[in-house]
Amino acid sequence: MPRADIDAHFSKIDDLISEIDGLVPPDSGYRAVQFRADLAGLLVVAMAATYETCVKEVLYEYADRHHIAFGGYARRSYEKINSRVLVKDLTKYCEIFDPAIKVRFKNRLREKKAALLQRTGKNIETSYEQILDWRHEFAHAGNRNTTIEEATKTHRVGKRIIYLFDDAFHRP
Repeated sequence: MPRADIDAHFSKIDDLISEIDGLVPPDSGYRAVQFRADLAGLLVVAMAATYETCVKEVLYEYADRHHIAFGGYARRSYEKINSRVLVKDLTKYCEIFDPAIKVRFKNRLREKKAALLQRTGKNIETSYEQILDWRHEFAHAGNRNTTIEEATKTHRVGKRIIYLFDDAFHRP
């Protein structure tokens, strides 16, 4: 999948963040705190849904390139992926499609994780899965346990998992 296609999905998240901050700025006062907390929950739901969409599109595109019937099978099998996009799930999808893809994904993840951890102290795997955890807690229990700012910072680090997943499928 071209990087531009993934970036187009992620740009929608960036636009949403800008719109939220424009409508309810971070310094809006005490009354806006609760509303911003609800918006942060909705934001992480949108982020997780974007991750799911990107994962599905990577799988579909890979399958389509190999055979039209394989593409149809992939769509039927993965159209309801829902929140099954943890790193362990992504690793499993890689292995199902081709064990060599799994090896590439794991190697690239290990390298990127180490480099980013050394450079910034941030763990891309933890950041990515934190977005999914916040989404689950907000969607199923209504827990408001992040801020828009924290979700944004976490997403900027965690979204790299999607790039690595795509790279493993499309850039040997």
